[in-house]
Amino acid sequence: MTATLEQIQSDLLNLLRLVQQGEEVVITSQGRAVAKLSAMPQSAPSPNRQAWLARLAELREQLSTGKSGSTLEQILDEDRGD
Repeated sequence: MTATLEQIQSDLLNLLRLVQQGEEVVITSQGRAVAKLSAMPQSAPSPNRQAWLARLAELREQLSTGKSGSTLEQILDEDRGD
């Protein structure tokens, strides 16, 4: 579909609906194509995301020392105090 700049300004919501349905909209100004509206590609969520998160939790548990150190803010506060 082709739309003029004036049409885009007055009817943007309807044109966006067309784009969401797979239509590409070429925008013209003074008879020349200047831009194109098209849908963003949708990335599919990784099917292994849950397995990966479970494995990450296992590794954290296995490798944890149970110790915790100073935060970066605490270290910087100590350095500033000197």
